[in-house]
Amino acid sequence: MAPGRSGGALRRLIHPLYRRLETTVHPLRYLFLEITQRCNLHCRHCGSDCGRETKLDELSTAEWLRVLARLPEQFDRRELVLVVTGGEPLCHPDLDRLMAGMHEHDLTWGMVTNGWALSRPNVERLVRGGVSSVTVSLDGVGASHDWLRGVDGSYQRALAGIRRLVEAGLPFLDVVTCVGPRNLRELPQIEQVLREAGVRFWRLFSIFPKGRAAGDAELLLPPEGFRDLLEFIRERRTALSGSDFHVNFSCEAYLPREVDEAVRDEPYFCRAGINIASVLCDGTIGACPNVTRTLAQGNVRQDDLRRVWEERFQPFRDRGWMRTGPCTDCGEWIRCRGNSLHLWDDAAGRTAICSWEAAGGRRHA
Repeated sequence: MAPGRSGGALRRLIHPLYRRLETTVHPLRYLFLEITQRCNLHCRHCGSDCGRETKLDELSTAEWLRVLARLPEQFDRRELVLVVTGGEPLCHPDLDRLMAGMHEHDLTWGMVTNGWALSRPNVERLVRGGVSSVTVSLDGVGASHDWLRGVDGSYQRALAGIRRLVEAGLPFLDVVTCVGPRNLRELPQIEQVLREAGVRFWRLFSIFPKGRAAGDAELLLPPEGFRDLLEFIRERRTALSGSDFHVNFSCEAYLPREVDEAVRDEPYFCRAGINIASVLCDGTIGACPNVTRTLAQGNVRQDDLRRVWEERFQPFRDRGWMRTGPCTDCGEWIRCRGNSLHLWDDAAGRTAICSWEAAGGRRHA
């Protein structure tokens, strides 16, 4: 375990109790707002198949503003953070009005962006709009990033945007990297680029088989590649202990305990539907935006978001229905609970990936 990067043994010991309490009380802490499916890139791994034009009946600006106006009545603003996402949120034609709506109702908000449109005027616009955090994707150095994002020049645009955000002195900025076979060996170079740009927080994901990435061998890490990714994170966290540059594996994937402790600050906990909800671009109410739409719980066009959150999210809080396939008799079930929910495969009726086994764990009854 990297020293200083975790609450230590006591936190790990009480984590199961904490998880049960959080699941029972389920305070909403993060609400994703997928304001559009429009996007200025064409990423090979996009889970939502976004493009230049939306394929859905998206909420109008007036409808989004009504959602924002009701949030202070429905939830405690002191505990709630909005995460504006897409598609690419900077493609929304009325983003300024949505930012004004969040400011008017004193809502804390951040943004997830691919970085293409982070021009200096747009960064200044976000700062004026009160953004408190920005997450930017950087998935390689040069050609490998452009290949994954589907547009030449996207690497240089994203990196320039990251530098502008650093200069702007945001309260929080992190960079995420989606890792596959093509960029796995570039991780040391990506780290160097980020540190030179002044970034302090770096999260790494493994690309998962959803949307355009499903069945694409060029995108999905084999088990040995997944273990190499985790070992890289472990080694860098150890080497960087005490520095101001922080490396974390993402919140996804149940891992063997010793691996989990070595690669991230907080123990594994899939919070989808427990502390995290989303309103998708057509008003659908769900958990994380990456979770299958078959688990939708309602729609803000006709349902009260607070009532849905309190009364309809049981598939996320009691996951016994996920105990199928290899999970049926697995001794890790009590801790894993079927793995991260966004890895659920509707067609197969089971989790798409057993990250425990991929990381070197041995399944036992």
